[in-house]
Amino acid sequence: MTYDRRGHRRLGAFLEGEVVDLPDLVGHPAFPASMEALVSSNRGSVLDAARAALERDEAADFVVADARLLSPLLPSSLRSLDALDVVRRVAGPNEEVPWPFGAGWLDYEPKVAAVLGGSARGLTEDEAEAAIFGYTLVNDWVARDSNGDPAHVAEGVPVSLGPCVVLADDVDPQSMSVTVRVDGVQWAKGNLNGTATSLAGVVSRASRTEPLRAADVFAESPFDAFGPAPDRQLWPGAVVELEAEGIGVLRNRLGARA
Repeated sequence: MTYDRRGHRRLGAFLEGEVVDLPDLVGHPAFPASMEALVSSNRGSVLDAARAALERDEAADFVVADARLLSPLLPSSLRSLDALDVVRRVAGPNEEVPWPFGAGWLDYEPKVAAVLGGSARGLTEDEAEAAIFGYTLVNDWVARDSNGDPAHVAEGVPVSLGPCVVLADDVDPQSMSVTVRVDGVQWAKGNLNGTATSLAGVVSRASRTEPLRAADVFAESPFDAFGPAPDRQLWPGAVVELEAEGIGVLRNRLGARA
């Protein structure tokens, strides 16, 4: 995960529910200080060093009190089948999402995202699955006019990532359960089932048309039928929670109308 350390993005890890500073814990000057650098590094020895450090008795000495979580990474690109070709700010967990000016209401699309672990091109689906560094969650919103048509304010609607990146080796995405809650009310619950396989397919197809980079992110909804619906409109002040086993809860509140 990533937290704010005196105004800078800093690599951390969850240890029994607490945030520890991972570079300080590992104690080696060459160890990555950011998630982006960790993803780009050699995964074997670097991750082995992190795991070994987290198992040491003194790991608790590196707990960061009142750590403010940030988006775990700033992806080099974030792609999904319904993505709009615009630049969007990335928000973190527990961050308030400003209400886009001119929006009548917001549509919501919960997504699970795969983070690519290195540069790649021409991958088969099996190779694409092996190239995935880990998984995180995405809260995605689309601004709509009062009549339900897309509003032309997409560049003003951030996309949220978090709360952490769980390593691909440490989770079985096929069996991961996912839950959506809005203001404490469950909107949807399900299993990823084929979503992980589908994500590998998306990565594979993209790699055959262009070179991919480390920290590219590919997102897809785990709910086939999660489209626009009158009873799923989001309004100012709504608290949206997307939870997945092994990753945790990505929580965001929608801000007031400007």
